[in-house]
Amino acid sequence: MLMKQFRKQYPYVLLGFLLISYSFIAFKPIEKLSLNITARSLQSGKSITAKGEVYYQVSGGLMVTHFTSPVENISITNANGELRIYDPKSNTVMQKQASDFSSENSFFYFFLSNKTQDMGLAAAGYKLKYTRFEDKMVITTWLPPEYLKSEFSKAEIVHENYKPIFMAFYNPKGKPAIKVFYSGYQNVGDISIPLTVTEFQYLAKGDSVITKRTYGNLKTDAEVDIKYLNYKIPANAKVLK
Repeated sequence: MLMKQFRKQYPYVLLGFLLISYSFIAFKPIEKLSLNITARSLQSGKSITAKGEVYYQVSGGLMVTHFTSPVENISITNANGELRIYDPKSNTVMQKQASDFSSENSFFYFFLSNKTQDMGLAAAGYKLKYTRFEDKMVITTWLPPEYLKSEFSKAEIVHENYKPIFMAFYNPKGKPAIKVFYSGYQNVGDISIPLTVTEFQYLAKGDSVITKRTYGNLKTDAEVDIKYLNYKIPANAKVLK
C-alpha cells in the first residue's frame, strides 16, 4: 500500500525535496551542474528512500531529476515553472505549471545567483526585520508578505562563516513549521556545498515528516553528462489528467 501511494504522490514530493531552499557559494560563472541524491523520508514510522541524479543548466533554468529507485521517473522543469514528470514504465506524463515548480526555487538557482544571504526570501516578498549576532553566527529574521501571513509568522536564517547552516519557518502561533539544517560543506573548485540537508516539517496533530538528503559526486560544466539535460519525453507518451 505504501509503495502504491508513493508511485501516485511522491513525484511531486521528491521534486519538493529539491525545491526546498538550501545553497552554496560560487565565485565564477558555472553553466551546468550535476549531483547524485539519496533522499530518505520518515513519517508515522514508515520510511522511504529514493535515489537518483539531478542536473541543472543555467540557460533557461533547466532542471532535470532522474530518480532510479524505488520507482523510476524523470522530472523536467524550468524557470517558468513548466513541470513534466515522465514515467518510462507506463509511458505516461504529468504536466503542471505553477510558480511553486519553478527551478528558481531550487538551491541551484540560489547558488548560481549568489542569493545565499536571503535564500530567496526577498524575492518571495519577505522583509528583513532585524539582524543579531551570536558567537560566530549571523541570525536574520524575516517577515512574510501579506498573502503568507495566515501560514507563516516569520522566517529565520542562520549563517556561519558566510554559509547558511539553518533555516526555519514559524507558524502564526510562533511554533516551528519547517526546520532545515545544512551540513557537510565541501569545497569543489570555487564551490562550497552542503552535502547533507536535513529537514523537519511539522504537520497538524503533532505529526512530522523528517527528510534527510545526501548529495555526492558533484560535477560541473564539461564533466556533466548532458544526456538528461537533452532528454526528450516520447511524443507518444500518454498525458495524464
